[in-house]
Amino acid sequence: MSRFTRAVLVAAACSALAACGSSSSPGPAAPSAASSPSQSGRPATASPGPGSQQPYRGFGVTSLSFVTPRQGFALGSAACGSTRCAVLLGTSDGGRTWRRLTAPTQSLGQPYSTCPDRRPCVGDLAFATATTGYAYSPALMITTDGGRHWRLLDRTGVASLTIAGDTVTRVDSGYFGCSGRPYKVQSAPVGSTTWRDLAAPAIVMICPPVLYRQSSQIVLAGYGNPAGGVRATARIDRSSDGGRAWAAGPDQCGGHDGYASAVAIAAPSTVVLLCQHQMAKPDGTYGPAWIRVSADNGATFGPGRPVPDAVASQKGEVTSYRLAAGSSGRLLVLEGLNQDWRLLRTANGGRSWTTALHPDAFGDAFVTGFTGGQTAWVGQANSLWTTHDGGVTWHASHFVSG
Repeated sequence: MSRFTRAVLVAAACSALAACGSSSSPGPAAPSAASSPSQSGRPATASPGPGSQQPYRGFGVTSLSFVTPRQGFALGSAACGSTRCAVLLGTSDGGRTWRRLTAPTQSLGQPYSTCPDRRPCVGDLAFATATTGYAYSPALMITTDGGRHWRLLDRTGVASLTIAGDTVTRVDSGYFGCSGRPYKVQSAPVGSTTWRDLAAPAIVMICPPVLYRQSSQIVLAGYGNPAGGVRATARIDRSSDGGRAWAAGPDQCGGHDGYASAVAIAAPSTVVLLCQHQMAKPDGTYGPAWIRVSADNGATFGPGRPVPDAVASQKGEVTSYRLAAGSSGRLLVLEGLNQDWRLLRTANGGRSWTTALHPDAFGDAFVTGFTGGQTAWVGQANSLWTTHDGGVTWHASHFVSG
């Protein structure tokens, strides 16, 4: 799959009175730069680029969608007057330079698929080709000319959307935010406005579930309340035939306080759960997270394997995690506390880990991958890190004009 955007899954897990760490707004823009490689756990440092390149000042990326390792799109925001406005950028050279396109809406979507005002807004991107793409959460917009023009399909209620091949699949409730209302899982050919319902079982939670799709493999992850003194509830519904037949079950993180705060899937039938503790230990800290990997589309899972504590733990604070999978063995976990983030990599399904990257920008970070099984991206504020070898080496760049 090609996206992991704005911690949508974490927001769903925090749906009802959850005490999750808040995401910070994008910080100041980083200087203009070309790319330079990083081959260790130290930060990838960008070197000055050509004088003709200028950064998009104040730009903060929130969602990335690459259709090939070179062709991609970035949705974010930049200062406009006393507020921030949505900005859409496109690249055709793998992120070395970017051109400004037409933002699908004036404002970006907020946590829990809400808008800052009553006008339509979006918070995520999913492109199928260099010309056809969608902006969603909570509205749904479509472009067929590479982001130059957008058309409104739904004003609200599309909380999750993914593209696999020539099929787009969405979760649609028709309401803002976590309303607890019924939802539909629907699919359509890319570019079509005619949707058909899939026979997905209902997950009775406050927020609509988060959707993942890879070829004919579909996973829906729904959450209860991970805050307070009761066990977090999570449910994973899965289909291996494009949504005709479904199997349901708990998230398999196990334990009296474990729940899956992130999910990733990879071809042909890999499902990965990032498990966290819901309740603090007596000293006020939380134990390390762990992963469980399934190679049969979630029917069975391997043993829990701990994720190293890569950021300094503070009493009472919960570490945030982002997850991406290139295969059952090749995984990336982005681990953060406040503004301190580390990217961890494993090539053997979590048996051993290395620190692959230390993003050093200011603001929330996310990981998007994999395209072609080897290419992935980390975005944070005005900075972008790219790998083409499964996360072994990374190249740093910034969102600069061509």
